[in-house]
Amino acid sequence: MEGSKLLGRLLLRIVRDIADYQFGKGTGEKLFPDECIVEVSKRTGRPRYIKLGEEILATIRYPDNMIALSLHGAERLREALGDKAPRIVLRESGVERVLRGMNPLAADIQYCSDGIRPGEEVLVESSDGRLIAIGKAITSSRIIRELKTGAVIKIRKVKKR
Repeated sequence: MEGSKLLGRLLLRIVRDIADYQFGKGTGEKLFPDECIVEVSKRTGRPRYIKLGEEILATIRYPDNMIALSLHGAERLREALGDKAPRIVLRESGVERVLRGMNPLAADIQYCSDGIRPGEEVLVESSDGRLIAIGKAITSSRIIRELKTGAVIKIRKVKKR
């Protein structure tokens, strides 16, 4: 029993280190409290899911070993980082587009955080601050601001209305 607790703490530390690397120093502990459980893939033996109670907060994606947040995990990240979270804010037309299952276009972007890199997890919010989706950046924040047309975020999960 003591060995499995030690392994659980080690796995949680690994996942927190990944979060610190991906989202900034100190984020791992805020995002994944001590009550989190890291489930290991039966096939690979690597960390796969991070759960808080019955809720999945994130998945470790392979082959890059980065964190893919669930909507619940995205809400926790927003609480933990505030305005420093990697996010875009959409105009109302963009919100409707995302809620219909489409990716937001450059023209839909009202605000874009600094430092977003291609392939990075991005929180997608409405202008009133509601989290509406989570996705992966197609391009950097600098390019997102310069573009006039084209998709800039690939949406992974959309929050139900």
